[in-house]
Amino acid sequence: MVAKFEKVILWIIETICLALLVTLAVAVIYSTTMRYLGSSPSWYDEIASVLLAWLTYFGATYALFLRHHMSFGGIVAALPKRAAVALALLSEVLVIGFFSVVAWYGNAVLAVAKWDSLLSIRWMTLDIVQSVIPITAVLMILGTLLTMPRALRFAASGIDAEHAEIEQAIAEAERENEKMSGKDTTK
Repeated sequence: MVAKFEKVILWIIETICLALLVTLAVAVIYSTTMRYLGSSPSWYDEIASVLLAWLTYFGATYALFLRHHMSFGGIVAALPKRAAVALALLSEVLVIGFFSVVAWYGNAVLAVAKWDSLLSIRWMTLDIVQSVIPITAVLMILGTLLTMPRALRFAASGIDAEHAEIEQAIAEAERENEKMSGKDTTK
């Protein structure tokens, strides 16, 4: 049940990232084309900045859900089991604490930001723009909580997920290489 919920949330975040990326690409292409034709849109700079910031925040959230962020898995894997689990648990608590502070103060900023707007698009207030901070902070807390059991299992087993993933990719590449070289010898 938890794994299915995690997959649904991950799919939603992935869809948001894709929509932001496509929107940003369309805005850049449109603006470049219009600038070339001599009629550059006034809203481009602000919208491109906002879209890039939102894409960065949601992309970081996506990376957190996949556990593809910076970590020290090699250090944790090298420790004895109890110390590894304790360090991994401390790390998870610190991450949750950090994003709790980010969500709290990110939300506090929204009350002030609602009185200001973008310069070129007056109806878009800064609380809309800045809402990405508390939203993604809460999603990162959720992602940490959902993936924490897996991280603690890896710590207890002495597995560095990053190295395991690299070894798996190398094994897949070697199998693919064998397939390709086998096809070449049959010709």
